[in-house]
Order: sequence, then structure tokens, then C-alpha cells
Amino acid sequence: MKTLKNLLLILSFLSSLSAHAWISTETPEKIYNFKFKLQGQIYEYTQKSSTYEEAYEQAAKSCFQHYKGGRTLNEERGLDIIDVCANPRS
Repeated sequence: MKTLKNLLLILSFLSSLSAHAWISTETPEKIYNFKFKLQGQIYEYTQKSSTYEEAYEQAAKSCFQHYKGGRTLNEERGLDIIDVCANPRS
């Protein structure tokens, strides 16, 4: 009888482990805020993402588009914008 109880206890424990293995463990999304400053002009961007890296990438792209403004840029201005967008302020 004691052996049967132990066996049932072990089986229930193992089944609970396998049940936990099937649960999705996606990273919850967080809100990330970025602030960019170029020649006194401040651009703020907020992104909801599961990782900082994904949010940062979207923020940098958005920053570049914002400061470029649909214009053709000379090399110096383009590099200034890239530098600002690659280094957001908190």
C-alpha cells in the first residue's frame, strides 16, 4: 500500500512537471521611452516591446526619419543624425 502511494505521488509530480513544460513563457511587453536631442530640437519616442533591443531599433529608425524629414541630406548632416539616433537619452 505504501509503495502504491509513493508511486502515485511520483506520477502526479511528474505529470505536473510536464504540464509546466507546455506553458508558454513569452516575455511580457514593457513600455520603453526614448529621448533624442539634435541642435536643441527634442524628439521623444515611446515603444511597447518585449525586449529593449527591439524597442531601441524601432526608436532609432523613427528618430532618423523624424530628423531627416524627407529631405536629401549631405554626409555631415546624415552622420550627425545617425549619431544622435544611435545614442538616445533616458
